[in-house]
Amino acid sequence: MKIPLQQAPGTPGRSRTSLRGGRSPFTAKSVLLAMGLFIGSGIFWMSDPAKGSVTSWLQGFAPATMTIAGSYLGGFFIGWGARRTLKITSIIAAIARGVIGLFVSWGWDGAGAQTWVNSASAWVGESVEGASLYLIGFLPSATAAGAGGVLGFRRK
Repeated sequence: MKIPLQQAPGTPGRSRTSLRGGRSPFTAKSVLLAMGLFIGSGIFWMSDPAKGSVTSWLQGFAPATMTIAGSYLGGFFIGWGARRTLKITSIIAAIARGVIGLFVSWGWDGAGAQTWVNSASAWVGESVEGASLYLIGFLPSATAAGAGGVLGFRRK
């Protein structure tokens, strides 16, 4: 029989990441792999290996690997940030619509406010999409950035 562990009085609770079930973008296996490849290829690129060794053969692939891994990481975090921004905007818009609906039920004319909330929500969505495309344009590998953006957007 397992006895549940009790927390000592005065000690802090669980961290925010553990409350979300470890869903930080830094815990994603693909991000950890890309970070490892990025750092490892940077080390191979800057090292001076002996001629004929395995590391001298790998040194030629280091710049391309670093470019692809960096583009993937950039795309992943752009996608993850876009999802968070759209989620927060949706919550704020829903609260605003609820408040407007409450005021309308009390007899207030909310047509102008409702139009403003709809246009503001659309503007945020268009801005996030435009910023994502703009930032991904700076990344050298569009395929890796696109894959990272899709997986980052799906990360909750």
